[in-house]
Amino acid sequence: MVDPAIERLERSLSDPTGVYIGSGVDADTYLAGLASDIRANVCAPFPLSATIMAPGFPGAQLGSAISGLCVAHRAGYWLVYQAEQDRFCCFWGETRSNLGAHGVFGQPLYCWSA
Repeated sequence: MVDPAIERLERSLSDPTGVYIGSGVDADTYLAGLASDIRANVCAPFPLSATIMAPGFPGAQLGSAISGLCVAHRAGYWLVYQAEQDRFCCFWGETRSNLGAHGVFGQPLYCWSA
């Protein structure tokens, strides 16, 4: 049985909303590469928290904690799903106990490309 957070992630990987695609870059190839990289770094979801840092998140205070389920991870980069808000966001940092959340949220392709 697939975890609901992973199911939501998979359903969202076709939405390129917010992804910047540079001039001369083939959009389909770039987006497929992002989706492939996310899939290669998917993990069993686990709870994860980070400290909100500038520019922050709507309705949240800088310095407070934000949390969700980590659904993909690679060196210093954590893709987190927040079921309550039905959104993905990114946390950054090498140490799981000391992560920062810098206001990047939306679709997973956008978050992963940030």
